Amino acid sequence: MTPASTTLAGIEAAIAHDEATLAGYRRSLAERQAEGHDATQARELVRTVERRLAMLRERRQIAVATEGPGRPDTGGWHRP
Repeated sequence: MTPASTTLAGIEAAIAHDEATLAGYRRSLAERQAEGHDATQARELVRTVERRLAMLRERRQIAVATEGPGRPDTGGWHRP
């Protein structure tokens, strides 16, 4: 992951990107299956992106929990 993708906004952007990628891979998989072509590679691409999305969603939950009010990285923080 790049440093930008460690922020909540970066994680959200990565999720949106991967959701779009996954939709394309799923379309490709369905087309290959409908045409009777070998869909092994397309199926593996779908699984890979699904695993990455699961990891990103977990990372987002952690970021939401740790970037709550009062944290310097949320804009709501005030120095005592």
